[in-house]
Amino acid sequence: MNEINDDILARIFREYNEAPHSRQKTEVLIKGVKEIFFKLPRYLAEPEKYREKSVIALEELENYLNRFFYQDTDFIERLLYEAKAFILELEST
Repeated sequence: MNEINDDILARIFREYNEAPHSRQKTEVLIKGVKEIFFKLPRYLAEPEKYREKSVIALEELENYLNRFFYQDTDFIERLLYEAKAFILELEST
């Protein structure tokens, strides 16, 4: 899916750091994950293709985060957690 938009990720990181409370940080991450993975719902009709694309998307996101946001492990862990939750939620619908 090599379409992780670095502008979206930079905005999410900025909003995450500006959010004063944990709940607001979580809301920023949830909204951001939906923006990052906006193409994934297209593949829901084909479960195998969806699983393949979601694994690729998660790997790309993790690699990108580790490359550019390595200094903030809390942000990386929380964003990846929300990304996995989003993928599972889509899969269960």
